[in-house]
Amino acid sequence: MQNIMTNNPKQQKGNPRIPNAEGKAKPAGKKSNLLSIATTNVISVPPTMSIIEGVQMMSRHSFRRLPITDPGNKKLIGIVTITDVINMMGGGSRYNLVANRHKGSLLSALNDDIRAIATERVDSLSPSTSIQEAICLLVKSGHGSFPITNPDNTIAGIVTEYDIMKMLAGTESELIVDEIMTRNPKVVSPDVAINCVTKQMVDHDYRRLPVVSNDLLIGMITATDIMGYLGRGRVFTEMKTGSVDEVLNLPVRDLMTGANIRTMSPDEKINDVAREMLEFGIGAFPVIDEGKLIGIVTEFDLVKGLAGNV
Repeated sequence: MQNIMTNNPKQQKGNPRIPNAEGKAKPAGKKSNLLSIATTNVISVPPTMSIIEGVQMMSRHSFRRLPITDPGNKKLIGIVTITDVINMMGGGSRYNLVANRHKGSLLSALNDDIRAIATERVDSLSPSTSIQEAICLLVKSGHGSFPITNPDNTIAGIVTEYDIMKMLAGTESELIVDEIMTRNPKVVSPDVAINCVTKQMVDHDYRRLPVVSNDLLIGMITATDIMGYLGRGRVFTEMKTGSVDEVLNLPVRDLMTGANIRTMSPDEKINDVAREMLEFGIGAFPVIDEGKLIGIVTEFDLVKGLAGNV
């Protein structure tokens, strides 16, 4: 692991530990240090846990990331993120696990060790990192989170963009959605296959894509939707031979969130948008103007916008 707020850039590799990821973040209030806003009592898993068990845990608890720790010394040795799961499902290089090692059998690949798709080199923060430093590093790096590690590389917590947004949501800002949103987002058709979506997500570092038909927004497809397809077991009802093609050829319309999509207008105050994200547990809103999709505003966009008030 590399603690990017210390002069101790040790890379830890090794043989791993079990449980403990994103538990309950502490409520907002007066914050003095990073751990005061971070998620503590972190759930982690050993490197020998199967991929499907890890994905099921992430789906069950709505985790976007799952630290991997050594079962003996409890040190952080890697992390699996929702992007790694999407990558394995045809999005990028981790698909080689399915295509090559398991000869196209997704069923076989899902029973492989979770370390096979994990990121081993993990940037981390120290407990002494200030909240301001953490915000700056998160914004600069584009990461959605950082593990917080003790000097012995055991996990003290995880700080995520959600934790930071929760802290910043009460600050006052004159900024509106139009000033921070991602304009002209990439969109997909409801009839495109899931493997096309996973590839776009990995290539462009997206976690969600608007679904558009005849120039109208009809839904959103998210990395969480796709991971849930695995983690909640539906994938096994689609399989007949165990081949990955049976799964990845499913059309987007079968997985997307369609009904009652919450949207924002470009003139909404970003404080109000942040509070609504927190209230409904939504990581992004499509932005609609005069009936047309003109952008998307995400947790990360809001953290960047609100960080100027810290």
